[in-house]
Amino acid sequence: MNIQPEQPTSIWKRPVKVKFGALAKALGKGTIAGAFGNWPGVAGSGIEIVSALGLKANNPSATVWIWIQRSLLQAMSELTAGVKGKLSTKEPNFKRLCEQLDLVLERSEFSISQEFSRHPKSSQVVQDMKVPFRRWLRMQGLSELQANSLAERLPGYFVLALSQQLQTNPDDYVSLESTPLEHFRIRKASEQEFAWHRYSASLQQKVDEEMFAEAFSLRQVYMPLRAYYEREVKGKDDGLGYANPQYVSKTERVVVDLQDAITNWLKKSDRTDAIRVICGGPGCGKSSFGRMLAAELSENKTFPVLFVPLHQFRLSDDLVDSMDEFLKNDLNNILPPNPLTRDNAERQLLIIFDGLDELSMQGKVASQVAQDFVREVQNKLLGFNGSEAKVRALISGRDVAIQANQPKFPKEGQILHVLPYYLLDKSKYADEAKLLAKDYRQDWWKTYGTLKGKPYEGLPKELDKGKLIEITAQPLLNYLVALSYDQGDINFSEESNLNVVYNDLLEQVYQRDWAGYQHPTLGNVAEKDFIRILEEIAVACWHENSRTTPISNIEERCTNVKLKSILEFFEKDAKEGVTQLLIAFYFRQSGLQGSEKTFEFTHKSFGEYLTVRRLVRELGLIQDELTRHQENPDIGWDEKECLKRWTILCGPAELDKYLLNFLRDEIKRSDKETAGQWQKTLCDLIGYMLKHGMPMETLDPRPKFIEEIRMYRNASTTLLAMLSSCARVTGEISDIKWPNSKSFGEWLTVLQGQKIGGNNPITFNCLDYLNLRGCYLIFKDLYRTNLSGAVLNEAKLDGAVLNEAKLDGAVLNEARLIATRFHEARLSGARLDGAILNMASFSAANLNEANLNGANLNGANLNGADLSGADLEDVQWNEETSWKDVKGIDTAKNIPQELRQHLIDLGILSEGEG
Repeated sequence: MNIQPEQPTSIWKRPVKVKFGALAKALGKGTIAGAFGNWPGVAGSGIEIVSALGLKANNPSATVWIWIQRSLLQAMSELTAGVKGKLSTKEPNFKRLCEQLDLVLERSEFSISQEFSRHPKSSQVVQDMKVPFRRWLRMQGLSELQANSLAERLPGYFVLALSQQLQTNPDDYVSLESTPLEHFRIRKASEQEFAWHRYSASLQQKVDEEMFAEAFSLRQVYMPLRAYYEREVKGKDDGLGYANPQYVSKTERVVVDLQDAITNWLKKSDRTDAIRVICGGPGCGKSSFGRMLAAELSENKTFPVLFVPLHQFRLSDDLVDSMDEFLKNDLNNILPPNPLTRDNAERQLLIIFDGLDELSMQGKVASQVAQDFVREVQNKLLGFNGSEAKVRALISGRDVAIQANQPKFPKEGQILHVLPYYLLDKSKYADEAKLLAKDYRQDWWKTYGTLKGKPYEGLPKELDKGKLIEITAQPLLNYLVALSYDQGDINFSEESNLNVVYNDLLEQVYQRDWAGYQHPTLGNVAEKDFIRILEEIAVACWHENSRTTPISNIEERCTNVKLKSILEFFEKDAKEGVTQLLIAFYFRQSGLQGSEKTFEFTHKSFGEYLTVRRLVRELGLIQDELTRHQENPDIGWDEKECLKRWTILCGPAELDKYLLNFLRDEIKRSDKETAGQWQKTLCDLIGYMLKHGMPMETLDPRPKFIEEIRMYRNASTTLLAMLSSCARVTGEISDIKWPNSKSFGEWLTVLQGQKIGGNNPITFNCLDYLNLRGCYLIFKDLYRTNLSGAVLNEAKLDGAVLNEAKLDGAVLNEARLIATRFHEARLSGARLDGAILNMASFSAANLNEANLNGANLNGANLNGADLSGADLEDVQWNEETSWKDVKGIDTAKNIPQELRQHLIDLGILSEGEG
């Protein structure tokens, strides 16, 4: 049938001669079979395909079918490349595939309409091609489930292949330029429009790519996400001394469906509300949601969407320039021209900036970079948007990065906090639609079981307990647990933590993949060296404050630790695909940093876990070498050498709360005796450092003074974090030999630095179990500090701020705490025997079971404090001591008679109580 361009409903039937087998022969001259799974070797270029098939060169009907078949071959080739290591044959039987594809065509009457060009993914020809492709994959050795998963992903790959064919072989399709097919209308209209069309297809394919080493994709296992935003509500004064005596501001957490919340926002055209922010912890699904949203909006042709992974984004002073550089780094020639420039501006545009916490800029701290970026985006959007919102931005990032920028987003619902698959405690949320009633873990495990051929009707009961509830509630962590659970190598218990799961997966990567087949050998590289390489890559990324690092940084690190030869073998094998599973799961090679090859972790938390393994490994080495030196001064490392190595490892980068969590869980995996040895060694090293200084003069080359200060702070903080983690395992006091009573306070001042917002430095969460007897901490800012179990006997804390601090089980006997503030502090089980608490404020503090025997409370403020079970024997007080709204006083022990009567007179106690 002749094509009639003026008739949009025209149908073009397949010419009989245009068969897959004939096309393959014309493309590859009979050699295509050996190259299948490597599309560049299949595609060919500049071949007169139409003539080779014996058809007329100006035959649009034949050309359109060649275009479709080429695209299908490309899509199937790229899908096959991802599982080539799992095929039973080295050279797949490509001829048989062509025969099966042709058989399907011959048995069906296919036609191509304009609707096909608008929605190629749902076209009948693509749906029917799944059957022979699935059958062929089974013949090549894949399981039925693997073959099904790959075949279901074919439409997404086909959509992108259609556009790529027109881009790479435009001369082959000249005869179609006059047709009404949308692809060619767009191709002819402008390069910019076609670039967006091509990029839209790539966004759709991204969610159809394999997840790690699986045969299924993100789209196939994705679960809807819920979120909450904070809404102010008015409440009456709670009597805790707020400035406004009538009302106090409180907030409630309003639950929303994340997809609906963003979709409703996009429907508006408010130029003053052009930004939304999504925040949450690692693995909560922020990036997955962004990719799924981008794919959906692109597929529905709502408006152009640009997805920007910020770890690949080099921030400069101008957002337009930064975007220009990002787009020019497009090695695959997929991205559109810069839509932020005047010449390329779109009528409507959504930019998804993913990973605010992963921005980096030389010479600036990460939090400052994030704030500068947010400010620049806001300013630029105000300029772009006149009377309506033309350019909108969706920014995602971890909680810490978003919290520092919270004041910049005052509108209700502007910041959306991602919620997990399941919540145990729903009482904190306003959930009118009962969205939290659904446990998405059950649906996820059922879907996962179907894709893997496992009989899961929901989350296995043995995983729905203890700490595993919190782990399985997070999308990524839930998936990692599923991988380990399938293998059956871990005996999951209520105390199982994420480090156990990561360790199991790390061993699996080396030994085999998760489908049960034996992983190819890594030659002479032992498992321990294999893991060491990964650890050094992780440390190199940590030092870069990124998930990505150039190969030169890794080579330098490996050379320093005598692993260079192993790295060379590792790189060689990575190219050849021997470590394909590893690359798919933990990192990939990329080239976004110019011409130099880089390694990029697929998820930041993989790198964080491996970094912590390296830190703990170094602590073990220090322990061994220092012990050897103490036994024989001619061997091993002395304290100075130990601190030098520690500074080289930990000085270049800052420890954050995510690394700290991994660190604590990794230390927890060691036995109590080992943790005790490490604890003593760390105490000795800190004492030596405070007396003699950190040996910065031994570094070669020696850093500039300002860099030395930064490295000193980072290395010291990590030492303190290690010490705290060990103490939590042993439950013993860390007895550091402070050079004098001011040493700790002076050290803490250096480590504290300048706060940004309300966030404390990591240091303040690592002061538990320290022996601080007699230390001077007068007027110290210890807001939200963790001093649980610490010994503060006779310490001087006059005027110090300990609001919301944790002092559970702390010992403050005879401490001087004049005018010290403990508002909402936790002092459960603390001992304050004989402490001087004149004018101290304990408003709303928790003093359950605290011992205040003989404490001086003259003029103290105990408004709203909880004294349940507290021991008040011989406590001193006067008329200026405030007991307003004190709680649990009726259960307090040993209340002096005079105080009891005073509390009865105030109406706080009744006769017979206390």
